[in-house]
Amino acid sequence: MPQLGMIAGAGELAEIIAQQAYQSGRPIPTVALSARVAAQLTPYCPCIVQYSPGQLTKIIRALQQRDVQQVVVVGTVSKQLLFAAPRLDLRTLRVLSRARDYRDMTLLYALLAEFAREGLEVVEQTRLLSHLLAPAGMLGGRQPSKREWDDIGYGFTQAKRLAAMDIGQTIVVRRRTVLAVEAVEGTDAAIQRGCSLGRRGAVVIKVSRPQQDMRFDVPTVGPRTLQELIAGRATVLAVEAGATLMIRLPELISTAAQHRLALVGVSQTLLQQMGAAGE
Repeated sequence: MPQLGMIAGAGELAEIIAQQAYQSGRPIPTVALSARVAAQLTPYCPCIVQYSPGQLTKIIRALQQRDVQQVVVVGTVSKQLLFAAPRLDLRTLRVLSRARDYRDMTLLYALLAEFAREGLEVVEQTRLLSHLLAPAGMLGGRQPSKREWDDIGYGFTQAKRLAAMDIGQTIVVRRRTVLAVEAVEGTDAAIQRGCSLGRRGAVVIKVSRPQQDMRFDVPTVGPRTLQELIAGRATVLAVEAGATLMIRLPELISTAAQHRLALVGVSQTLLQQMGAAGE
């Protein structure tokens, strides 16, 4: 079996994978992309090093020195660092110079090509995290109202269109009006902005890209996301079923019930069954 390694950004997904591997007796060689991530993973990763995202040569060499042939890339790395005079090594600069733009998938596929040249295969996150994928239907909390189902259907269609353009994967809607769209600032900021405009009753929808590449940037929801909805007095969180990772789902269900939020796994079939409008 090929040796698996991990490149870990911020968030809980890397810790979940590291814990699983450690408990199975096969800890994963890991490159942490910040000191905070390194501290989080050290208890489960005896073989861990830390480099910044701009140190691509050192990242690759560290994996090769540990005989890694396959690598899973998880966690968040803010794209804002590309616009903030970052320190980048020559390999990273070369990769960026070949990119036609700085859209997520452009950069990720450029990274894939660079890894492939070095004999590293990037594997799907869901190979290790499939048990976290959201099913279709009610996940927790209360049933959405008819108006909320209408907003879910409308928002789901608009969110998929925006995701296809590689703009973002989260949208905030109220009464079939788009209040906020996720861009480079990230999910939490989009939710905050949308809820500040929509006030109580906003609907938050998170989707995958069409033909989502499960090796990168799989939509993910955890307790922090739900807390943003609660703070903004949103009433629904709808995620794309089968394409969204749900972190600590029992806690999400309990929180949704406590705050009378509707937590829904959405599919086209479910929207048709509910008669939710998409246009």
